[in-house]
Amino acid sequence: MAQSAHETILNHRSIRRFSSEPIPRETLETVVRAAQMAPSSCFYQAYTIIHVTSKDTRALLHRVSGGQNCVNSAAEILVFCADFHRGVSYFEDIDPAVIENTEYYTVAVIDAALAGQNALVAAESLGLGGVMVGGIRSGIAEVAKALELPKLVVPLFALCLGWPDGNPGQKPRLPMAAVLKENVYGTGGDDAAIAAYNHTNEAYYTEREGQPDRWTHRCGASLMTDTRDCVGAFAREQGFLKRD
Repeated sequence: MAQSAHETILNHRSIRRFSSEPIPRETLETVVRAAQMAPSSCFYQAYTIIHVTSKDTRALLHRVSGGQNCVNSAAEILVFCADFHRGVSYFEDIDPAVIENTEYYTVAVIDAALAGQNALVAAESLGLGGVMVGGIRSGIAEVAKALELPKLVVPLFALCLGWPDGNPGQKPRLPMAAVLKENVYGTGGDDAAIAAYNHTNEAYYTEREGQPDRWTHRCGASLMTDTRDCVGAFAREQGFLKRD
């Protein structure tokens, strides 16, 4: 029996191991059509999806993302880019300088992220598995050069897709009380919620990796490992973020 949309979403697991079975072109195009149906600010559709079939480009993505095996084993890779090059080229009666501000970069990033999430949900509903790899931004200039991206286009993440080889455990999410607030932000109860969540994660990582780890520790270490200062500099070089 087919899963409902909410069941597909609630059953999400990042899949990093794939079988060697190829994805039919028709299936891949269905995923891309689903991506295109994502909400878009002012209908700008300020993103582009690059289907990577080049072995050299895949090898580059694998290297700059830190050697993640999913980049090698995925049947297909789609790179999602923030894109106002198309808009500046075709929108009528505009001053291209307006795209230089922070707002339009934010719009393009959100458009691309929503399209990527739609693509992943659609893929999972079709029996595929996938994982988003933001590590490609560690070599953002190299990636952009390989993809021959023009000005006002920034590569954001790769979506690796394939038929799952195994079913990994689902990572526990934050307690709803920590993310759902009523009327105002408020922090009452957050200390207890995060402490309980750390305990849940310790049990999860003990089972998964053989040693406990806290969410607060794991994310703190990740935050300090690679700040990717190159991303902001590259975005400015591409014509974004030049003014507030």
